[in-house]
Amino acid sequence: MSPTVMAIIMLVVVIACILWNKIPMNFIMFVVPFVCSLLLGYTLSETSSFILTQISTVMQSAGYMLLFGLVYFTMLTETGMFDIIVGALLKLIGNKMNVVVVMIMTSIIGAVGYLTANMSTTYLICFPIMIPLFKKFKLDQRYAFILCQTAISAMCFLPWGIGLVNSAMMAGCDATELAAASIPWGLCFLPAIVLQWVYFSMCHRKKYGTLGLPEGVTLDNAGTAETKKEENPNARPKLFWFNLIVFVCVIVTLAVFQVPSYLVFIAGSIITSMVNYPKNFSQIWNKAGTTFFNVLVMLIAICFYLAVFNAAPEDGSKVSMVNALATAMTGIFPEFLMKYMFLIFLVLVVPIVHFVPYQVYNAMYPLFISVGATFGMGSIAIIAPFVCNLGLATSVTPMNSATYVGCTLCEIDDVNAYTNWGGVIMFFTNLVVIAVALITGVLSF
Repeated sequence: MSPTVMAIIMLVVVIACILWNKIPMNFIMFVVPFVCSLLLGYTLSETSSFILTQISTVMQSAGYMLLFGLVYFTMLTETGMFDIIVGALLKLIGNKMNVVVVMIMTSIIGAVGYLTANMSTTYLICFPIMIPLFKKFKLDQRYAFILCQTAISAMCFLPWGIGLVNSAMMAGCDATELAAASIPWGLCFLPAIVLQWVYFSMCHRKKYGTLGLPEGVTLDNAGTAETKKEENPNARPKLFWFNLIVFVCVIVTLAVFQVPSYLVFIAGSIITSMVNYPKNFSQIWNKAGTTFFNVLVMLIAICFYLAVFNAAPEDGSKVSMVNALATAMTGIFPEFLMKYMFLIFLVLVVPIVHFVPYQVYNAMYPLFISVGATFGMGSIAIIAPFVCNLGLATSVTPMNSATYVGCTLCEIDDVNAYTNWGGVIMFFTNLVVIAVALITGVLSF
């Protein structure tokens, strides 16, 4: 069968199965590409060789870093270190709060919380603390979700983040190289975040006539006992400074000395667990290991998809599906549109992901790269814009389970209404980020 036709069939089947939502996505990514490879005429041995090579490449470039990074940050979150940092920030602000300060704090806590590289964990850090303050000021609680998610998106360049690792896998590049290229995009979010503060402040002032507390309302207990999460039996407040020093050492070792990341995270995990949980360290490792296993299965499933999508014999006797599809699209679409294909999809990322799972966007990266290569564009230059900007779309789509987690914590009852409203906000936020990137030269083509 033609690799072009097979590529279209595989994409359609994968997207249809994800939309159907009756089969786990990992199973889809395992089975569908494997069957397509056999239908293309590859033997079981050849297919296995493609897959094993892909798994080896991904694990060496990013997989081990991601897995052990998740273990370390799971432990660090359990110690309560991030909770203490946020609590100190609240205490520092004190009675100087108004609507603008509350929104600024939401963005800062969202950014700090995403050092865990986990969106749901960031929500659990940010929203239980900030939502009571939003209620005090009668501030729309939907704003909290938008502000937190935008801050998270700006931080998506973290090399231990699963989103960046997924993108690096699709781009076939090193995660740290892609992270370095994505940092300027994260900085382009700063004007957009400020504009969100201004816009939401204007909306609130128009509705209530003030940016301060409503008449008769005080800040007594706000941000303290009222906002605390349930007691964490694994919290170690007395070891805060030790954990913070270890955390700083981990970051410095990664960024300055460039020690292999998986070794750094393994060392950080061992030190953190042995010092904080000397009597039950195995329990905390088991808890972190659950996340480790789930991510490992996901990584291997994506490797199946990538291996088959890019599969081609070394003797050149067959063309890969991604190259065949790119050639076909180049012949159909005008050249000027093909050159800007990735930019068109970048502009439309929010409305598209509203209806299509973001994983499908990741699956399209090899196509963008192959098309861009025909115009002399590198893979990192094409994928780097999506690393942070895709994060804007993932919180305003009913296709993502994390949306429901955030809405529950923000006490937003109508998820569909929120995603429709939030989709408009994030669409314009995405446009602002792209415009800033164009003006500053971060985006060039």
